[in-house]
Amino acid sequence: AVVLAIVIETDGKPSHIRLLSPLGFGFDEEAIAAVQQWRFRPARKDDKPVRVSATIEINFRTSESKFDQQ
Repeated sequence: AVVLAIVIETDGKPSHIRLLSPLGFGFDEEAIAAVQQWRFRPARKDDKPVRVSATIEINFRTSESKFDQQ
């Protein structure tokens, strides 16, 4: 899993994306790219949208493949 810290802006877009727990092997970049495309329903205070911090965990599954032993 890749763990990211983000800020959800008042328009629902994620910003200030930061790696908290990297996985490597290109998964970190893929997780960041995915989250950059996400849109959230902004938090509200006194019926107005507000910025909030969040932690996101992205889990990856890989198919098991058999490697040639030669």
